[in-house]
Amino acid sequence: MGFRYDMKDKTGQQQAIVRARDEAEKRREQENSDEIKCSPSPRTADFEGVYFTKNNIPLLELRVSGTAMVNGSCNLKKVKIHDWLCKTGRSFIGQVKEFEVLTITSYDVLDKKLITDWKNLRREALTPENPNGHGGTIRP
Repeated sequence: MGFRYDMKDKTGQQQAIVRARDEAEKRREQENSDEIKCSPSPRTADFEGVYFTKNNIPLLELRVSGTAMVNGSCNLKKVKIHDWLCKTGRSFIGQVKEFEVLTITSYDVLDKKLITDWKNLRREALTPENPNGHGGTIRP
């Protein structure tokens, strides 16, 4: 940190307090920039989805099918679906190695709980012709 001209007439104790505040603010900014963000993805088919990003780099798109949202045994009818997807995805986002699109179907959920291991969820094909997965969703 450089010399702060606004602190030149302050006591050593006041300068130490300001330095500590500056360092704490810098740490908070760093933590926020490293934070994984979760935001809704555009709806282009019969699903709802969210994007997980870190430093504006897409990590994962997690979707839940329309059938799963209305299926009685899934119990997702009265759930804020984007919040549920964010919470569900955060449980395994640290294990994702590269961008992929995963879809949760009605077979994967029982009473708001993901019962299928995330490695076994349906993966949408990412090809040069369709780099964003089935349905043409645009990456953030």
